[in-house]
Order: sequence, then C-alpha cells, then structure tokens
Amino acid sequence: MDRELRIARKLCRKHQTNNPFQICDKLGYLVIFVPLHGIRGFYQHIIRNNLIYIDDSLPELTQRFVCDHELGHALMHRNSNAIFLDSRTLQIVGKFEKSANRFSAGILYPDDDELLEYASFSIDQISQILSLPPELVEWRYNQIESVKNKTKLERL
Repeated sequence: MDRELRIARKLCRKHQTNNPFQICDKLGYLVIFVPLHGIRGFYQHIIRNNLIYIDDSLPELTQRFVCDHELGHALMHRNSNAIFLDSRTLQIVGKFEKSANRFSAGILYPDDDELLEYASFSIDQISQILSLPPELVEWRYNQIESVKNKTKLERL
C-alpha cells in the first residue's frame, strides 16, 4: 500500500470521518473560500497557522477534492513551496501534485469495499461517477488489487 493511502486511512480512522473540512477543523487548519480565478486552491503555512484556500465557485465535490489535495500538501509537503519551486526553479513539482492527488483519493474513498461496488464499470465511468480523474481511480483499484494479492500470498 502506498504512503499516501496509509496516511489518508490513518487520518480517517483517527478523526472518524473522511470529510476533509471536518478533518481540517479537528487539526486546527483554517479553510477559506475565496474567488481564486484560474486556480482551484492552495495551501499556505504562515506563523504556525495552516491555511487552505479554495475557489468558492467550484462545485461542492470538487471543493472536497481540492481541500483533500491541499491537506495532502500540508501533511506531506509542508516544507516545500510548490508555487516557488514551479515558478523560480527547474525542480519538477509533478511528484508533489501526484502525491497530493493520491492522498485526496485515499481520503475521499478510504474504504476498498465502497469502490468495489463499481467493479463492473470502466475506469472512465467510475471516474465520472466519483468525480475523480481516471488515473486516480486506476491507482485506487491497483491499491485494492495489491492488498488482495498480498492477502492471497499470506494464506499460502
């Protein structure tokens, strides 16, 4: 199981919810809805304060995904200023974005059984149903398969 999914599941268990806004509240993170024109959200750490900004014009499910994504940055990449890295250096920030996206999928859908309900659908269909990018749906299903295969090996 990937690091992002382990962290997401641990957080959901600890706070007994997969609602990112409730998790942020319990962690003392401030979520601010503002017009952002051109970006969906970003995370900022200022003088011991954790702030997550989300574009207020996004649909509710997208706001949840963005909140999860930014929470992922806050927990896993706190010391990395992605905006600075992207605009002022030659360093690739894609790995941070991929990691935060995976964390989002892990928070939104931490329970394998919930996803297995859609096993008869294509990745694209599941993506539309769950409002997740196809690559995240595929990643989560690969995580489920990995756990299944590990369990089979343990039984042998």
